[in-house]
Amino acid sequence: MTWTILYHHEVEEDLESIGPSAARRIVKAIGPKLTRDPLKFGAPLSGNLANFRKIRVGDYRVVYQVREKTVLVYVLTVGPRRDKEIYRAAVKRKS
Repeated sequence: MTWTILYHHEVEEDLESIGPSAARRIVKAIGPKLTRDPLKFGAPLSGNLANFRKIRVGDYRVVYQVREKTVLVYVLTVGPRRDKEIYRAAVKRKS
């Protein structure tokens, strides 16, 4: 089964702030991993973030939701691993 990837409209800004080479690496990692099996490649978060999953791409985190009924992966935010603000942003951006 192939999953559809949908990006929150602010993810483009996240990627622009990271820089072009890291952004390309992140987008390249998202495609093959999350379209094949987003539950296998991503680690679940806990607490009030239990609806979200994350993958690590170098020094960055990609936070996303899996919507199994619609076979959709919704990428909410991308940011540096050390910056806990990406988790707050994910909560604000979820729909």
